[in-house]
Amino acid sequence: MCGITGYVTLDPDIVGEPDLHAMSLALDHRGPDDSGWMVDGGVGLAHRRLAILDLTPAGHQPMEGPRGTWVTYNGEIYNFHELARELRAAGVEPRTRCDTEILLLMLHRHGLHGALSRFNGMFAFGHWDPRNQTMTLVRDRLGVKPLYYYADSSCLVFASELKALERWRRCPREIDLEAVDLYLSYEHVPAPWTMLRGVRKLEPGSWLQWRRGVITTARWWSPRFEEPSEPRTLDSYAEECRHHLLRATRLRMVSDVPVGVLLSGGVDSSAVAAAMAALGNTPRAFSISFPGMGDYDEIEHARRVAARIGAVHEVQEMEPLAETCLDTLNEALDEPFGDVSLLPTYLVSRLARSAVTVVLSGDGGDEAFAGYDWYRAAQLAGPYRRVPGPLRFALHRALGLVPPRPEKKGLVNKIKRFAEGAAGDPRLEHLRWQQFLGQAEKARLYRGEMAELADQELPLRLARQLLQRAAAQHPLSRRQWVDLNLYLPDDILAKVDRASMAVSLETRGPLLDYELIEFAARLPARMRMGSGARKLVLRRAIADMVPAEVLDRPKQGFSMPMKHWLRTDLLPVARELLLSDAAGAWFDRAHCERLLAEHVSRRHDHAHVLWDLMVLQWWRNRRPVSEPVPVAPAIERRAHAAR
Repeated sequence: MCGITGYVTLDPDIVGEPDLHAMSLALDHRGPDDSGWMVDGGVGLAHRRLAILDLTPAGHQPMEGPRGTWVTYNGEIYNFHELARELRAAGVEPRTRCDTEILLLMLHRHGLHGALSRFNGMFAFGHWDPRNQTMTLVRDRLGVKPLYYYADSSCLVFASELKALERWRRCPREIDLEAVDLYLSYEHVPAPWTMLRGVRKLEPGSWLQWRRGVITTARWWSPRFEEPSEPRTLDSYAEECRHHLLRATRLRMVSDVPVGVLLSGGVDSSAVAAAMAALGNTPRAFSISFPGMGDYDEIEHARRVAARIGAVHEVQEMEPLAETCLDTLNEALDEPFGDVSLLPTYLVSRLARSAVTVVLSGDGGDEAFAGYDWYRAAQLAGPYRRVPGPLRFALHRALGLVPPRPEKKGLVNKIKRFAEGAAGDPRLEHLRWQQFLGQAEKARLYRGEMAELADQELPLRLARQLLQRAAAQHPLSRRQWVDLNLYLPDDILAKVDRASMAVSLETRGPLLDYELIEFAARLPARMRMGSGARKLVLRRAIADMVPAEVLDRPKQGFSMPMKHWLRTDLLPVARELLLSDAAGAWFDRAHCERLLAEHVSRRHDHAHVLWDLMVLQWWRNRRPVSEPVPVAPAIERRAHAAR
């Protein structure tokens, strides 16, 4: 796991060696073990290394490949041993035990498309080919590893994080208000947008090529959902699922450093922990706890799983300290991100990093096996819409008078949230339940230059575009396809990448294995969600591996009691941020005061909107006001050529 950055330009006055070193330095937290760079005319590549495989200097990057090609690469190709055997059988002998060399040799032998189709892993890389003067950027299938870039006819500049790209002296500084609007709708900035106008994220499963100022992009992988033509039993599917789970876990346990597991006590992380133990590697397990917070604290379930597999279990307690929350944002974020689970993810990553360098996680299980509440809500929305309008209106008004309950979810809170989403635009389908700031609320909140965005319906246009592009026919499959392309890469995986890399921890997800994802996409929809029961196949696959109470309990999700903390410890910070003159340039101060008052009085739960606005204003406050000063060049270190 590493940090990468680089450029190619036709004009050395636009971007050059000083920018490269400044960008590389900003990525030091992603790779504290080694650093390297190369500059050749109008091309520069730099790398920060977190050593996981082949801890010798042979793994140094940027790495030179056949015919003068170069790569700077972030991630892991889990099946690189298999690919190395394939190369040896063809008479090509790798000189290292490093997957970076395998990547270069496969690109040389099979070309871009042929090589990418053979890679099983998480990766983002920049590849320079001097023969055709082409810089190629690639992002893995599901978007586990991030890649930001700026491209025009004169240059291409890229980096693993936006904060690194901002060290480029000519990086655009203007805030993209469309990205602000999308962030306040979805709690994250979806690709290809970023918070800086002109800077983009490379989308999952995509590549971009820059050749003498001509830019080409394409999608090289996308999940495809297909209903099976022949009927099979649940046990048959469960057996195949177990095979994929164990294989994916085995691949991700290949490491020259210790491997642990992040354990929440839910189905997905429990499945991964149990699979590790079944493969003969009982891991150290790491969990987060919220003492005294009722159903927010799932630590007892995590302890049961750890005891079942015999794992050494370490627990971090989280407290509502304002400085802890803001320090976490400062460490982990380079653009606004409203998913509050970032905070416990950061703390549990920091705990794990004190003992190991690599952990496995359960990310991806909800998207692959239909685990989210909003899939069930979307199923119920059809029958609910058949209820006469006056009755639905009366119910909605009555629910508005019922104060939210203090529980994490609970029946009352679930009913209120369902009714709120069901009253939204049906064209959004399940994305109605992923939004906490609708068009009507925006009209009351937005001011100044944000006001014109209140009625542009950009979130709706994005949702409709994704739903129409979905490679799926069944409604449930179409919704899962959208989440695999929107919520998973831009929320879940962005959160895990930023939180873990802030402490130099590599996180690997067996449930993100593309072969397992493709298997799940071929399951009958009723095997993913049947009569309201979710993850039927996955639950059956691990039924004898984890405690029954973990499999049978309702989904809680990995979250934190932000709604309570915003009424107590974090309230002064919320007031300071949201009622400031700077916030007033974009948002109506009186409306922010109403949101705070209603939340504190417990009349309504505005935690999502309040926290999203706080994070946004915090980000605005900390933005650099001037161009960064380039650092002095480091000593160049070149690796040997990969033949």
